[in-house]
Amino acid sequence: MQTYSLKGEEIVISGISGRFPEANNVEEFWHKLITGQELYSCNDRRWPVGYMGLPSFSGKVSGEVKCDAEFFKLHKDECKLLDPQYRMALEVVYEAIYDA
Repeated sequence: MQTYSLKGEEIVISGISGRFPEANNVEEFWHKLITGQELYSCNDRRWPVGYMGLPSFSGKVSGEVKCDAEFFKLHKDECKLLDPQYRMALEVVYEAIYDA
């Protein structure tokens, strides 16, 4: 395995964003953590409880992932076909850059 050295180069990560169970952004997530709120649930929001041996309790991010096709310069039909995780990644990366 080769290692790389960035002598004289400094890297700063200054922006943050994210989607979390029961929290749509970093601020909501932090508030729920410091107030001791539960970030998991036992519901059938996605699948019936116990389906295929899934655990009863789980942390779930919001089920709706929007995609602003015009903003991301995508065709509206293309945006609908994108994997929801990819659409979420587009939003979260943009928000992190904006936050920086």
